[in-house]
Amino acid sequence: MVATAGNPWGLFLGYLIFGVTGSRASRAGGQIINGEDCSPHSQPWQAALFLDNEFFCAGVLVHPQWVLSAAHCFQDSYTVGLGLHSLEARQEPGSRVVEATLSIQHPEYNKPFLANDLMLIRLDELVSESDTIRNISVASLCPSAGDSCLVSGWGLLVDGRLPTVLQCANVSVVAEEECTELYDAVYHPSMLCAGGGQDRKDSCNGDSGGPLICNGSLQGLVSFGQAQCGQVGVPGVYTNLCKFTDWIEKTIQAS
Repeated sequence: MVATAGNPWGLFLGYLIFGVTGSRASRAGGQIINGEDCSPHSQPWQAALFLDNEFFCAGVLVHPQWVLSAAHCFQDSYTVGLGLHSLEARQEPGSRVVEATLSIQHPEYNKPFLANDLMLIRLDELVSESDTIRNISVASLCPSAGDSCLVSGWGLLVDGRLPTVLQCANVSVVAEEECTELYDAVYHPSMLCAGGGQDRKDSCNGDSGGPLICNGSLQGLVSFGQAQCGQVGVPGVYTNLCKFTDWIEKTIQAS
């Protein structure tokens, strides 16, 4: 059962139940679980994607005119919020709301199923850097098991409530062998796993397309996970952006 972003889907694969994390309504991979309020504007590259004034996915500013997000969040057009700490205050000081009418999914998205889950969204205007809005570079080196990373988002909390402000959680990169074994039915080299620790910190529903920051660079995007977030020994799955630096650069230059 597949649906557009904003309408989460679940799928039974072997003994695993997955969900993509695009909507705020139920897990499709992405609420921040057991995190804490981010320091205001500590993640100035964080973007919020709105459709008909409803938040449905996150993104990351990687260029003054381009936002990266998960391909499963694709829409014909977007309203993109930048420099936000609270989604309740769309006009908070230092924030910008920009329209976007062009987005480009990776040509191999969903080939095979769930793989290559990224897209570029071109903003209709250039955005100037400020204290609250800044782009971040994409990691050129792939992560190592045990690397500590930060995931952030406005997805549902562990108690099912929506957060009032951006949430942050530290998660560790999981060895590729463990990720492959756990997600055997769908694992692809375009993915990386992080989280699953005893602290139960995790991304979850509503965090799709949001950033996984490792060693000061954008290492991943929230993609999917098991239907129940924050389980010990069950990491979330992220798009492994070190595999896509050439495509990102060439797509931006060509457009």
